Amino acid sequence: MTQEQSPTKKAKVKDGPAANILFIDDDAAATGVLVRALKRRGACFGFHSATNSTEAFALAQGLLPQVAVVDLSLDPSSGPESGLTLIEQLLDVIPEMRIIVLTGHGTEEVGIRALERGAASFLHKPADPGHLLALIKDAVSFTALRSRYLELLHESAQTAMQALGLSTRNALMREVLDTAVFAAANNQPLLITGETGTGKGVIAQAIHQLSHRKSNSFVRFQPFFSGHDLVASDLFGHRKGAFTGATDERRGLIEEAHRGTLFIDEVADLPQETQVMLLHVLQERTFRRIGSTKELSSDFRLITATNRTPDEMLKKEMLRQDFFHRIAHLTLEVPPLRKRSEDIPQLAFHFAAALANRENLRIQGFAANALKKLTRHSWPGNVRELQAAAEGGAYRAHYHHRRFIEADDLKISGKQPARAGTTLSFREQVNAFEQQLVLQTLSETGGNQTRAAELLGLERSSFRRILKRAQVRLS
Repeated sequence: MTQEQSPTKKAKVKDGPAANILFIDDDAAATGVLVRALKRRGACFGFHSATNSTEAFALAQGLLPQVAVVDLSLDPSSGPESGLTLIEQLLDVIPEMRIIVLTGHGTEEVGIRALERGAASFLHKPADPGHLLALIKDAVSFTALRSRYLELLHESAQTAMQALGLSTRNALMREVLDTAVFAAANNQPLLITGETGTGKGVIAQAIHQLSHRKSNSFVRFQPFFSGHDLVASDLFGHRKGAFTGATDERRGLIEEAHRGTLFIDEVADLPQETQVMLLHVLQERTFRRIGSTKELSSDFRLITATNRTPDEMLKKEMLRQDFFHRIAHLTLEVPPLRKRSEDIPQLAFHFAAALANRENLRIQGFAANALKKLTRHSWPGNVRELQAAAEGGAYRAHYHHRRFIEADDLKISGKQPARAGTTLSFREQVNAFEQQLVLQTLSETGGNQTRAAELLGLERSSFRRILKRAQVRLS
């Protein structure tokens, strides 16, 4: 699901008064003496011990201890390095755990190295039981507070997701929303994948609304098969006279997204030249408007989306390798609606209720026969198709003076789009669509190519190139 796991995927320490304390020392007898001394001082924790790294790691994964007391010279042949390595391994699995280091080397240097690896504190051997018990109690209190804080933070983010209309009963979708909550807490470039209509843009906007950038702009851009010059102008802006048609100065979307979020939908359609320019911006945070030599800066968070798979985009060289790795520090895949059918009723109700509130319709929900019809459909158009059906049903029910949407109000096509049976590749289908759109617009403008190109937002050269292909195909 994700290229980098969110904190919710890591192991969490156990809550409650019976905290687990894991002692890791190759001298089992010394550990036993120390534990008995702690118990005499009133320690009422669950004490466990391991004598080597393999045993310690297995115990830690099963017990999820709040505290580990680690002897750095766990393996005498490698000295303190064995303990230092184990510290990093333990914290990678249980980041909330506190580690207290015992070192017999008598120098501050080794203890400081342990702190740099993530340990909370260190003591020289032989450890004073009273001092060690105080450190353990403090560590247990810290982990309990941290766990509760993270739990409250996660609950708050989930509540915010629900307020934005993003809630689910599906395990796959719950994982997506958990990752989205994590993504909102940082600035990593995020790539969202999934079929058309699954709600990638909605999730991107929700992440923006949950982030510290929410008071600034959420700027959305989609290339729409445009050439490099037009896309570059949209993103970077241009100076007056930078190219034919540049009649005035223009700010680009990168500038508009300063301190906010730039969302590029269908990122696979970005021209290769634009990918190179954007890669520089992501690395240096500086750019130039087209036709200008002045360096400008913009602090924005990049979220991209595509209905392609990463493997397809790279294999077909739609995206440059270096650009892909720069925009996909974190990825999430939104499942199609047919894989989360348990969400269909609540999504349909959400769409109908929102419309009823907006349009003042007297709609209270769906009749049983309508819900049955909704849940039996495969929804090739995903959430977008469901929204259209639910809203259309609400309008029809209101027209017929019904409080509940009936099955007859839902106009759902039983036919599936002939995607699998087509003999054309995706690019060939795109080219055919471009040509059809150009011919249709040209007809609407009475054959005026300049006006048709303006309506489609195309440069004259790009318009003529597509038109020429269309004429060849029709001849």
